[in-house]
Amino acid sequence: MRSRTQGTRGLLLTGLSLAATTTACIRATAPNPFAEGGSGATESFDSSQSVPDEIGRDEIRSRGSNDLTAMALIRRLRPAWLRARGQTSMTDGAASYPVVYIDEIRHGGLPTLNRIPTSEIYRLEYYNTADATTRWGTGHSSGAINIVTGRF
Repeated sequence: MRSRTQGTRGLLLTGLSLAATTTACIRATAPNPFAEGGSGATESFDSSQSVPDEIGRDEIRSRGSNDLTAMALIRRLRPAWLRARGQTSMTDGAASYPVVYIDEIRHGGLPTLNRIPTSEIYRLEYYNTADATTRWGTGHSSGAINIVTGRF
């Protein structure tokens, strides 16, 4: 007859064995991101994704050269910037979209992006609701997109 302690010890050993097997499988299949040369990654590090709220001139040149307008560029590289953020009030059921600025000057809604050629853009910046309200005041319930042209 087995004692209660022996049964628990057996379950504990089985659990440890399972944990060791799982850890070994994970180590065998997951590449080491810190290993030199043998990381297993097929693509190089994309520095543009380190700043999700900005599209710089280098990224525009390398990844957006085929896009003719700011709208096409943002739609392909940062589509989340263009999403509606829900209704603005309980009485108005219309969705809210980011406000567009060009060199810090308010120019209107998203259709403005269709009039800005990519060749004139130095950098695009997205500001969330809180940051846009702090920078430009109220009326930015879905944030803002600022187009920096470099003309100033």
